[in-house]
Parts: sequence; C-alpha cells; structure tokens
Amino acid sequence: MRSWLKWGLPLAIVVLLGAAGGGMLLAQYVYRDPSSQPLDQTSPPAVQTVKSALGIIYTPDAAAHPDRQTVQLLLDDHFRSINMKSYDLWKSTVVPAKWRELPREKWFDNYGTTRDFDWTVQRIDPAPDKSLLVLLTFRSNQAKEDAPPELPETCVTWNVAYPVVVDPETGNGLRLDTSKLPNSALFRRCQQ
Repeated sequence: MRSWLKWGLPLAIVVLLGAAGGGMLLAQYVYRDPSSQPLDQTSPPAVQTVKSALGIIYTPDAAAHPDRQTVQLLLDDHFRSINMKSYDLWKSTVVPAKWRELPREKWFDNYGTTRDFDWTVQRIDPAPDKSLLVLLTFRSNQAKEDAPPELPETCVTWNVAYPVVVDPETGNGLRLDTSKLPNSALFRRCQQ
C-alpha cells in the first residue's frame, strides 16, 4: 500500500495538473476575444453594395450571395420589361404558369401605366428545391386603376419576397415565380 502512495499520488497530481492546464488552453482558444486577434491578411475584402446596370441596389448581404449575378440579370430584365412595356422580355423572366395567366393583352392592361424604380435587394436566401428567395423593396408609379385594388395610389412602395426557381419546362435558367406573390407582398403608399 505504501509503494502505491509513493508513485500513485504524485502521478495523480501530475495528471490533474495536466488536465487543468489543457482545459485552460482549450478555454483560452474557444473563448478568445476576436477583437484582440490580429487581422488575417488573407481574408477577402468585405463585400460592398453593388448597383446593377438598371440601377437595382444590392446590399452587402445580397451582393455576397454566390448567385447574385444570375439574379441580377434576371431582375434587370424583369423590371426593364415592365418599364419598357416589353411583354416578350417579361415572359423570359417568369415561370410559364405566370405568362399563361397573363396573356399579352391582360399584361398590358395590368402594367400599361406602371413604371418601377428605386429597387433595393435586401437578401437572397436559399429555398427548397434549389430555388432562391429574393427579398426586395421598390416603388412603382401607375394610374390609380392599375394600382393594387386595396391601395389605389399613383405611387406604391413594395416589400416583396420573390421566389426564384429553376425554369420548370427547360430545367435550366432561373425564373421568377410571381404567381406566389399575393402571399409574399406588402405594400403601402409612398412617403413623399
């Protein structure tokens, strides 16, 4: 029994001190203050706000999304089609179900006086089935009869969540699925 005390007790003390020291090192690593760490010289620069050719602004969060350029081309074409009254260009930006719902004549009735502007894409988020959800705000000017029936104003501020899906007919290319828009749009009168 005495021989165990001779070597066992010191060994137990060494093991306990080693565990305590290792725990302190681990805690120092896990709970370190990031502001006290030197800046990593290899980290990429922070993403800045991006503005598209049409003038759509992408916040740094949206600009950092890997699909931003594809979404940017889609949104530029979509809003350009509305502002230029180009039904064929508009058709290339939405799912076929939407353009079947809005044939040319009905589309011109709905968008004939509409001009969209002052766009800001807040976020681009992943959604189910390889789709995306684009959160954006914009304003529209239109005749009162072309405004939402609940808000017959000549200037409307929109907050929308546009589902962006892979083209269901071709399996490639992205399209806006704005047929789901009634459940994902908030609007109010423009603040002048």
